Amino acid sequence: MTHYRYEWLQDYKKMRRTAIIYIIIFLSSCKFAEKQKYLFPDNYCGNIYIFTNVKNGSPKQYYAGNIRIYSVFQSGILLSQFKETYGITNKRFFFKTKNGNEIEFNGIPFQDDKASLDSNKVYAFYGNDTNITFPKSKDTVGIQIVTICKPKNFNNTNQEPFKKILVGSHFLPEDITYERLINIRNKANKLIKNTVFVND
Repeated sequence: MTHYRYEWLQDYKKMRRTAIIYIIIFLSSCKFAEKQKYLFPDNYCGNIYIFTNVKNGSPKQYYAGNIRIYSVFQSGILLSQFKETYGITNKRFFFKTKNGNEIEFNGIPFQDDKASLDSNKVYAFYGNDTNITFPKSKDTVGIQIVTICKPKNFNNTNQEPFKKILVGSHFLPEDITYERLINIRNKANKLIKNTVFVND
């Protein structure tokens, strides 16, 4: 019996060492995206559009040296000089009050099951991203889409007409300005009455 236990213990130690080696190999092969911190206007509700790799966008801003900061305007549109970052993500979401306080709330991958979420809480549903490539210059602008709402309102909010235009239309580089994007968004959303896709 003692011999059997000894063999079992040796086998267990071998399996554990093997598992640790595989974990180390897996982690070393993984690519991690830059950490990201998102600041939204207090009590914002609707879709957020963050355009990355925009030459004339907001300058890059970091927190604690290595955490990207995306500080979004009331319009829900941000143009940023940051390039797209790929890999395993670490995102944190905050509302920024008029007093400058930051209130953190949960971010959820948009494809996750929403039935288990608290129906009375607001979440940031992220990961529904796309990009625009300009054929002449071959430049690419990334678009992060974050939907801020209660779970029950996700499907409706996510169907914003402006979002469909971004995915299906041919944009020119000169279209990627705050003024033009806000104007395009307002015109698109006015086509659908009695539906709120963004804060007034």
